[in-house]
Amino acid sequence: MEKMKWGLMGAGRISGWFATALSALDEAEIYAIASRQLEKGQAFAHQYGVTKAYGSYEEMLSDDAVDIVYIGTPIQEHFRCVKMCLEAGKHVLCEKALTENAEQAKQLCALAREKKLFLMEAMWTKCQPVFRQIKQWIADGLLGEIQAADIRFYTKAGEGHRLYKKELAGGALLDLGYYPVTYACDLLGYHPQQIQNHTIVGEKEVDYLDSIVLEYKGGRFAHLSCGLGAEKMVSMYLLGSKGRISMQEEFFFQAQRVEVLDFDNHVLASFAGTFIKNGYEYEALEVMKCLREGRTESEIVKLDDSIAVMEILDQCKA
Repeated sequence: MEKMKWGLMGAGRISGWFATALSALDEAEIYAIASRQLEKGQAFAHQYGVTKAYGSYEEMLSDDAVDIVYIGTPIQEHFRCVKMCLEAGKHVLCEKALTENAEQAKQLCALAREKKLFLMEAMWTKCQPVFRQIKQWIADGLLGEIQAADIRFYTKAGEGHRLYKKELAGGALLDLGYYPVTYACDLLGYHPQQIQNHTIVGEKEVDYLDSIVLEYKGGRFAHLSCGLGAEKMVSMYLLGSKGRISMQEEFFFQAQRVEVLDFDNHVLASFAGTFIKNGYEYEALEVMKCLREGRTESEIVKLDDSIAVMEILDQCKA
């Protein structure tokens, strides 16, 4: 199988994690890295075994050998970067959140469809074995009807952290809240009947704390919260009419084991899905599978679902 050549845009920490994941995949080649600082790109290339380093995004996009571009730049740059890639004729995997708002997301999705290019938001959780197994259990009826979810993600952000910087699209919602909202929507539905939210905006003019309730037909609901906390707190509780799932010991969005309990605490099913590398490899595998099959959208991480999440977040921000 011929290797697919990946170009990485942005030489920061998350691009490093993604490069580490690609290194474990035989069908992938970490071909190029583009950074606005050539020295930073060259250091990244040396560290991760990348073939070429470019000192501008435009240079890398003009390289015909690049099959697909992974965008690991800050959120406020995503719209511009994705548009650049699509206009250069490149397939794209872009870090979450795909954009800062739903209107930007709609424009990019429309452009990708117009140009018949692949575009996917890098929602790695949806591609991982544990999440896929939970979805299968729900489809098989093991948990019965999904009635409620309680999901939270708080992180300890210190002085100078980017989440406190308004100019970098900071705040808890776009970076942290994105996980609970996406997770809940994929299990309960992307179009709730009603959205209730409360937000605390702090002295740095970004949201420090968010509480969101998504309400669905039949009294079903998801209670979601995120914030810039004093410590990391990450958990997920999913309630079905026949069983429940609780993840407390590890981050729910990168869990490698899960079990379903009934209401007498008997284990109905359990699953372990150890990562090949660090969990980012599964989104890369999904992208390459789609491209080999000639598809321009993933059925696991759908563009319309990414837009729907942004619409919910827009309503919360408003």
